[in-house]
Amino acid sequence: MPVQSKPWTSPDVRAAELALDKLLSAIIAHDATRDQEPRGPIKATPFWFVSLDDAALAQAAFDELVRDPIHYALRHGVKRLGRELHRLGGLDAMSAAIDRVADMDPRHSGRRVSIMDSAWNGIGEGSARWWS
Repeated sequence: MPVQSKPWTSPDVRAAELALDKLLSAIIAHDATRDQEPRGPIKATPFWFVSLDDAALAQAAFDELVRDPIHYALRHGVKRLGRELHRLGGLDAMSAAIDRVADMDPRHSGRRVSIMDSAWNGIGEGSARWWS
């Protein structure tokens, strides 16, 4: 009877997956806490689409950072680890990691996949780019 072995995973990929597990657990906990905080009345705020130039994008990123710095930092970490997974093994490493990391918390697996998928959008180049 042939022996079936598990696919080999490099120590760096495994370390990235463990770090993702911690970040995703923190994101889910942070979001749950934030969602339970009392909110004031909903205010209508006018929205003007001006441009997508670098200055406008930088301002939007800054606004998100100061509105909820913990949320922003945790998601930035997920994106950074996605870049590292791509560097270590391309889309194959990212795809395998997304499944393994989601399975580390079966109760929140769908949410975990969604967070990683959206954070990793655009990582890579050409046909080796992650699209969500």
